[in-house]
Formats: sequence, structure tokens, C-alpha cells
Amino acid sequence: METGINNILTKLTESEGVVGVLIADEHGLCLGARGIAKASSAGFIASIASHAKELAEMKRNGSDGKDDTPTISVDYGQHTILIRSEGNHTLAVWKS
Repeated sequence: METGINNILTKLTESEGVVGVLIADEHGLCLGARGIAKASSAGFIASIASHAKELAEMKRNGSDGKDDTPTISVDYGQHTILIRSEGNHTLAVWKS
């Protein structure tokens, strides 16, 4: 699994405009980080994704029941962080 995560991190880091990438597990443990992404932010990233998912579930209450996992965009300075949780993992991508 570690090799797979490293391959994903490397491939994403090489994408145009990407300056950092982080993958965290469901407990906020950093599974890997590249570029400007700091491993110490994994817990915050996972928490943001978890809370956004809870808000989306509240909004869906009584709707068609589609499981649309939210993508969170945090803009600051010259960077944007895109955060998305899939299954037991959360991915954060820093773009410039």
C-alpha cells in the first residue's frame, strides 16, 4: 500500500500548478505528504473533510439519497487547497 500511496503523491505533485499533496487516513494520520503540504496538517485536513461530509448529509436529509461527497476549496494568498474524502482516505491538493 505504501508504494501505491507514494506513486499517487509523486504523480499528483508532478501535475501542472500543484505545489503540495497530502493523504490522510480517517483518523487524521498522515499517510504521505509532498511539496509545501505539512504532515502536521493531516488532522485538520481530515477534520475539515469530515465536517463538510456531515453538513452535506444534513442537507440531503429527505432528498434523493445520492451520496455526493463534497470537495472543499480553501483559498488563501496565492494558493488554493482542494480537499476531498473518499472512503477511509482524505486527499488535499495545494495549487498555485
